[in-house]
Amino acid sequence: MASNIRRTEELASGLALAALGATAGTFIVASYPLGTARQLGPGAMPALVALILVLLGGVIAVRGLWEQGDGVGDGAGLDLRAALRPAGLILGAILLFGGLVDWLGVVPASAIAVIGSALASRRTRKREIAALAAVLAVAVPGLFVGILGMPLKIWPTL
Repeated sequence: MASNIRRTEELASGLALAALGATAGTFIVASYPLGTARQLGPGAMPALVALILVLLGGVIAVRGLWEQGDGVGDGAGLDLRAALRPAGLILGAILLFGGLVDWLGVVPASAIAVIGSALASRRTRKREIAALAAVLAVAVPGLFVGILGMPLKIWPTL
């Protein structure tokens, strides 16, 4: 079914980001105290990030409704299900990373997330994916474990 929406990909991506932010925000507000303006609680910053994600997703979705497309994948003969594929793959890669990081470790989980996210675009090249996965294999544990001191497993324990 063809859509009259000008930029279907932007609309679908914006809606997916807004839904992710709303879901995360609901969980955060229900699980962690926000605190007060004078003394912020542990849920204040994650709730703010979730709110920003909802707002940015809304802006992207509205742009998808109003902005004129460039003629390539801009809604002409493109259905909404095809546009949801990239958003779903990226969201799935993020959720997969979150589910695998404790079990496999941060290095393999990062590589899997990069590969899963790369499947969202038909224009990515295998060398680019491999280079990004290699850079993240060093950068993610270096940042989160080395610099921030987070107690994350780097490799799977056999």
